[in-house]
Amino acid sequence: MLFRDLPDGSWLAVSQPMHALVSGQMLRAWGAKGFARPDPFEEVAVAAAHHDVAWMGWEAAPTFDAATGRPTQFRQVFARDHAPMWAEGVRRALASWGPWVGMIISRHGSRIYESYQDRHQSGPEDLDAAATYEREQRALRAGLMAALGVSEAELEEAAALVAVVDALSLAACGGIETLGWSGYAPLEGGGTVPLKLADAAPGVMTVDPWPFAVAEVPLSWSARRFAPGVRFDSAEAMRAGLAAAPVERITAKLVPG
Repeated sequence: MLFRDLPDGSWLAVSQPMHALVSGQMLRAWGAKGFARPDPFEEVAVAAAHHDVAWMGWEAAPTFDAATGRPTQFRQVFARDHAPMWAEGVRRALASWGPWVGMIISRHGSRIYESYQDRHQSGPEDLDAAATYEREQRALRAGLMAALGVSEAELEEAAALVAVVDALSLAACGGIETLGWSGYAPLEGGGTVPLKLADAAPGVMTVDPWPFAVAEVPLSWSARRFAPGVRFDSAEAMRAGLAAAPVERITAKLVPG
């Protein structure tokens, strides 16, 4: 779960799978000249839209952060808890959408553990959980790539594309501190370029360089709104509050920088 704190003191809660759907909206618009558009593109788009399938069970009964009085923000959930979730998410992806989507989601999890080790670890249990995920998923992907005739470079290109729309979507939905830089976009023929994301107006963000095949990219997602000062004193109260909170439809758009 991620949060956006609003100027009036109210706040929005957005689930991980909802933010992932916004990643999918972005990826389906992808394809400006010079930017990689990996095949099979439909499977890459599905992987982007469902890359957080691992979080579905957690979002149905989120853990409680007593320090904030809110559900635990996704960055504060440690590997001992979410590494097994990621492995289960890969199993679900393979069963639901097939080997390409499963491979990409598997690799996305590995990229997270490789890039943000300090965020996901608070002790030896987290290190062990992340290492287990890496070992098992590397073997799983090797078998799938061999069966499909997919090269490491092909999988890496697809996973890099999912990673960059993931970062863009987190900034759009949650307002987390990725504004100003949103990861490296893969280019045709190899290489990457950093994308810069900035606020232009309420509900309007610029992306530079522009990686999309259309003039602007409309986005929409659902969030649960909470009044200023709302905080909970227990997991039970927090979960009841989430269930009762009004659902708000949010719209935004991306435009060239």
